Amino acid sequence: ASKFRNLHLYGCWWFCNNPSIIREITEMRVEMLGTAFTSQHSDARVLDQLLYKWAHSRSVIAGVLASEYTKLAVSGWEPTRREIRRDVGRLFGGSYEDFMAKSLLNG
Repeated sequence: ASKFRNLHLYGCWWFCNNPSIIREITEMRVEMLGTAFTSQHSDARVLDQLLYKWAHSRSVIAGVLASEYTKLAVSGWEPTRREIRRDVGRLFGGSYEDFMAKSLLNG
Protein backbone atom coordinates (compact mmCIF):
# COMPACT_ATOMS: atom_id res chain seq x y z
CA ALA A 1 0.00 0.00 0.00
CA SER A 2 2.85 2.41 0.68
CA LYS A 3 3.99 2.08 -2.95
CA PHE A 4 0.63 3.13 -4.38
CA ARG A 5 -0.25 6.77 -3.69
CA ASN A 6 -3.86 6.23 -4.74
CA LEU A 7 -4.53 3.44 -2.23
CA HIS A 8 -5.62 3.79 1.39
CA LEU A 9 -6.22 0.71 3.53
CA TYR A 10 -9.07 0.42 5.98
CA GLY A 11 -9.14 -1.94 8.93
CA CYS A 12 -11.34 -4.94 9.31
CA TRP A 13 -14.54 -5.43 7.44
CA TRP A 14 -17.42 -5.52 9.93
CA PHE A 15 -18.15 -9.16 9.19
CA CYS A 16 -14.61 -10.01 10.35
CA ASN A 17 -15.57 -9.00 13.85
CA ASN A 18 -13.71 -11.76 15.69
CA PRO A 19 -11.14 -10.35 18.12
CA SER A 20 -8.41 -12.68 16.82
CA ILE A 21 -8.95 -11.48 13.23
CA ILE A 22 -9.03 -7.81 14.21
CA ARG A 23 -5.86 -8.29 16.28
CA GLU A 24 -4.00 -10.17 13.54
CA ILE A 25 -4.87 -7.73 10.76
CA THR A 26 -4.12 -4.67 12.89
CA GLU A 27 -0.79 -6.07 14.14
CA MET A 28 0.28 -6.91 10.60
CA ARG A 29 -0.61 -3.48 9.25
CA VAL A 30 1.02 -1.59 12.12
CA GLU A 31 4.22 -3.59 11.58
CA MET A 32 4.22 -2.99 7.81
CA LEU A 33 2.65 0.48 7.49
CA GLY A 34 3.00 2.20 10.84
CA THR A 35 -0.02 4.49 11.11
CA ALA A 36 -0.61 4.92 7.37
CA PHE A 37 -3.99 3.18 7.39
CA THR A 38 -7.39 3.52 9.05
CA SER A 39 -7.74 0.89 11.74
CA GLN A 40 -11.53 0.61 11.60
CA HIS A 41 -14.47 1.94 9.65
CA SER A 42 -18.16 1.16 9.54
CA ASP A 43 -20.57 0.09 6.88
CA ALA A 44 -23.13 -0.78 9.57
CA ARG A 45 -26.72 -0.30 8.52
CA VAL A 46 -28.20 -0.76 11.99
CA LEU A 47 -27.19 1.46 14.92
CA ASP A 48 -27.13 -1.49 17.33
CA GLN A 49 -24.43 -3.12 15.20
CA LEU A 50 -22.32 0.01 15.20
CA LEU A 51 -22.45 0.49 18.96
CA TYR A 52 -21.20 -2.91 20.05
CA LYS A 53 -18.80 -3.44 17.16
CA TRP A 54 -17.14 -0.05 17.60
CA ALA A 55 -16.47 -0.53 21.32
CA HIS A 56 -15.36 -4.10 20.65
CA SER A 57 -12.92 -3.07 17.90
CA ARG A 58 -11.49 -0.13 19.84
CA SER A 59 -10.66 -2.42 22.74
CA VAL A 60 -8.79 -4.89 20.53
CA ILE A 61 -6.94 -2.10 18.66
CA ALA A 62 -5.96 -0.50 21.98
CA GLY A 63 -4.40 -3.81 23.02
CA VAL A 64 -2.39 -3.96 19.80
CA LEU A 65 -1.10 -0.42 20.36
CA ALA A 66 -0.23 -1.16 23.99
CA SER A 67 1.80 -4.15 22.85
CA GLU A 68 3.64 -2.09 20.22
CA TYR A 69 4.45 0.68 22.71
CA THR A 70 5.69 -1.94 25.19
CA LYS A 71 8.09 -3.27 22.54
CA LEU A 72 9.37 0.26 21.96
CA ALA A 73 9.86 0.84 25.69
CA VAL A 74 11.79 -2.42 26.04
CA SER A 75 14.05 -1.31 23.19
CA GLY A 76 14.81 1.92 25.08
CA TRP A 77 12.47 4.38 23.41
CA GLU A 78 9.62 5.75 25.52
CA PRO A 79 6.91 7.30 23.35
CA THR A 80 5.51 10.55 24.68
CA ARG A 81 1.84 11.15 25.38
CA ARG A 82 1.78 13.48 22.39
CA GLU A 83 3.18 10.78 20.09
CA ILE A 84 0.66 8.25 21.34
CA ARG A 85 -2.21 10.69 20.78
CA ARG A 86 -0.88 11.43 17.29
CA ASP A 87 -0.76 7.72 16.43
CA VAL A 88 -4.24 7.02 17.79
CA GLY A 89 -5.58 10.01 15.87
CA ARG A 90 -4.00 8.76 12.66
CA LEU A 91 -5.34 5.22 13.08
CA PHE A 92 -8.86 6.45 13.77
CA GLY A 93 -9.23 8.82 10.83
CA GLY A 94 -6.23 11.14 10.59
CA SER A 95 -4.33 9.04 8.08
CA TYR A 96 -7.41 9.03 5.83
CA GLU A 97 -7.64 12.82 6.07
CA ASP A 98 -3.95 13.05 5.13
CA PHE A 99 -4.55 10.66 2.23
CA MET A 100 -7.45 12.74 0.91
CA ALA A 101 -5.47 15.98 1.20
CA LYS A 102 -2.44 14.84 -0.81
CA SER A 103 -1.92 15.33 -4.50
CA LEU A 104 -1.81 12.14 -6.52
CA LEU A 105 -0.36 13.89 -9.56
CA ASN A 106 3.05 14.91 -8.23
CA GLY A 107 5.21 12.19 -6.65
